[in-house]
Amino acid sequence: MRRLLIAVVIASLALPAFARGNLKELTVQLKYVPQEGVHTSSADMPPGMLDQTVAVKVEDARKLPDLTVIGHGTGGDDKSFPIHADREVRGFVQETLAGIGNEWSLKQEGTPVRKLNIQIAGFDIDESNKALGSLYSADAKLAFTLTDAQGRVLASGVGSGSTHRYGRAHSPDNINEVLSDALKEAYANVLADQALQTAWVSGKSSGSARATAAPAESVEERLRKLDDLLKKGLITKEEYQKRRAEILKEI
Repeated sequence: MRRLLIAVVIASLALPAFARGNLKELTVQLKYVPQEGVHTSSADMPPGMLDQTVAVKVEDARKLPDLTVIGHGTGGDDKSFPIHADREVRGFVQETLAGIGNEWSLKQEGTPVRKLNIQIAGFDIDESNKALGSLYSADAKLAFTLTDAQGRVLASGVGSGSTHRYGRAHSPDNINEVLSDALKEAYANVLADQALQTAWVSGKSSGSARATAAPAESVEERLRKLDDLLKKGLITKEEYQKRRAEILKEI
C-alpha cells in the first residue's frame, strides 16, 4: 500500500510537467477581466464628446489564416504552441468596447451623430515559459476612423495598448487579464486622441485622416520598454534580441 501511494504521488507530480512540456495548443474562453494595475484606466474626454451619440462598429483586420488564433505559448520543452480563442474575436471586442464605453459615459443609445469604426489591427498574447510560471505579454492595436452621420471622414489613427505580467503556466485567467488590460488601454488611447476629440466635438475634419496611421508608441519608446524588461530579468537575452529585431523591422 505504501509503495502504491508513493507511485500515485509521483505520477501526480509528473503529470503537470508532462502536460506543460507537451502542450500542443490552448483554447481560452475570452472574458473581460481588467486588473487595477492597467496603465490607462480611463480616457480623458471633453464634455462635448459625451453629449453626442456615437455608434461604434468593430471589424477584424488581422491578416491571419485562422482568426481564432490570439497568440502563442511555450512549454517546458521550449516548443511553441498556438493559443486560440473560444469564439470570434471581433464579437468579443465589440461587446467589450460597448461595456467600456458605458463605463466611461459615452452616449451610445439613439440616433448616432458620430460613427466610430474600429479595426482590430492587433490582438496578441505571448506566453514565455520561465523556471517558475510564465511571463505574459499582451498587445492590442485598434485602428480607428471617425465619420459624421453622412459618412464624411473626420479623423483616423491608431490606439495601442500593451501589458506584461508574471503568472501561472498556461493560465487562461492570466491570459484574459493581460489581454483585457491591453485592450482597455488601446481603447482609452483611441478616445484620447487629440485629433479625434477635436473632430468629434466640432464635426469638422481634423486633417489627420491618413491612409497609414503611425503607432501610438514610437520605436524609441518600444525599445526602451524592451530594455527595461531585460534589465528586470523578465525576458531572456534571446527573447530580447528577437523582439528587438521585430521592432527594428518597422523602421
